[in-house]
Amino acid sequence: MCFAFGLLSGCSGDKLPVPSYSPDQAAKQALGEYDKNGDGYLDAKELERCPPLKKSLEYLDANGDGRLSGEEIAARLRMYAQSGVALKTTRCQVYLDGKPLPGATITYLPEKFMGSSIRPASGVSDAGGSTILSMEGEKLPGVQPGFYRVQVSKKNAKGEETIPARYNQDTILGEEVSPQPKNRKIEKQDEEDGIFRLTSKLR
Repeated sequence: MCFAFGLLSGCSGDKLPVPSYSPDQAAKQALGEYDKNGDGYLDAKELERCPPLKKSLEYLDANGDGRLSGEEIAARLRMYAQSGVALKTTRCQVYLDGKPLPGATITYLPEKFMGSSIRPASGVSDAGGSTILSMEGEKLPGVQPGFYRVQVSKKNAKGEETIPARYNQDTILGEEVSPQPKNRKIEKQDEEDGIFRLTSKLR
């Protein structure tokens, strides 16, 4: 269950404002980073390089052409601004080879095009593989609305990473934290928001 908030108290006692950024400028930066063929759209191949936009394609692709334009990205970000939501309580759960993964650090890293007002959030999974994320620098749990790369890390006693690089330093995981509920199609329930199913097998 997720809860959305407008202005919230921060760790310093000040109010946490709704993130400030320009939707049009952010969309332009997203295209600048990922639109390698320069046609003004992010196609399926280009979206492979941006996991959160790839996962959110069905919500952003207004005309159903299977690719994203700058205006489609900007429209989504304008919805964020209009919502007035500063922070959203966000739970996530991680499985490895079909079993809950305890003791893993899950980090949501904002895409660069989201700008400097969006901060990372993280949490450590419990015995059931679940955690409620907290934004960097805040005592209250919650994540700012935005597009995030997701990293899952768990190190052994020697400090060695035990999770494949494709889920951390070279992550293929992404998530959108939306201030409004999303109606995911039934056939895509295996991609439920905040649930990440990892495998140790080579691909």
